[in-house]
Amino acid sequence: MRKGLLVCVACLAVGCVYPRRGTSITSVRNPRSTAMMDAPPHVWQLTVVDAQIRPRRPGDLSWDDNGGLPDAFVRIYRNEEQVWESDTIDDSLTPRFDAALPRNFRAGEADQLRIEVWDSDTVGADPIGIYRSRGLPPTAVPGTDARILLEGGSYVSIRVEPPTAHRGLGIEEYEVRPDELEVLRVLPFSPAGRANLQAGDRIVAIGDQRVSALNDAQAASALSMAVTRHSALTIVRGSGTEQVVQPDDGYIWLTM
Repeated sequence: MRKGLLVCVACLAVGCVYPRRGTSITSVRNPRSTAMMDAPPHVWQLTVVDAQIRPRRPGDLSWDDNGGLPDAFVRIYRNEEQVWESDTIDDSLTPRFDAALPRNFRAGEADQLRIEVWDSDTVGADPIGIYRSRGLPPTAVPGTDARILLEGGSYVSIRVEPPTAHRGLGIEEYEVRPDELEVLRVLPFSPAGRANLQAGDRIVAIGDQRVSALNDAQAASALSMAVTRHSALTIVRGSGTEQVVQPDDGYIWLTM
């Protein structure tokens, strides 16, 4: 009995929940010298370095009711959507965060960027200062710390550097179905994204291997190794016929 028929019988009996996986991603410690030329525009590593906070709140008030120092944290917004929030540094007018965002940060010239510094309190948070711009601040030169004046007179420092690269195919999630792998999510700046793979595409062959001839572990390995092995993918889109796509051997640029 074929693998697909076995799965279908089980689905009819108990209701089918297909396993989901993602292709593997590995970091690149020393990307080739041309990597930055291949990087998508307006994508950077972003680190929040530190802040310098005014000694008193507006109205010459202390930051804490007991006269203590602020407990500072940073939020970053793009186009009114919160992208990231730092940990809180307690009781300091000069908090040092040294916090790199977990993925490369995308900030196009038209994007509305907002950096906020807050004082965490027991019953909420009080604003320390806000910075607003279109795209990255003009002082954000790669490899140096940019000191940014906030509304309210405090400062925050950030550092931008070239984006980090990863290796892999870039199918973030797929479903293991009988005789095919259904794509659910694709990373945009990846070999899969550049090959125009889309959610709903059904992969029926990897190189010269039909998915129907592979067990789940073999199919997962072959798909994750597709870029390294220069394997073309045979897909079915919608109700169409089979078509072949060839992912490139470029990098993945994880972004947030």
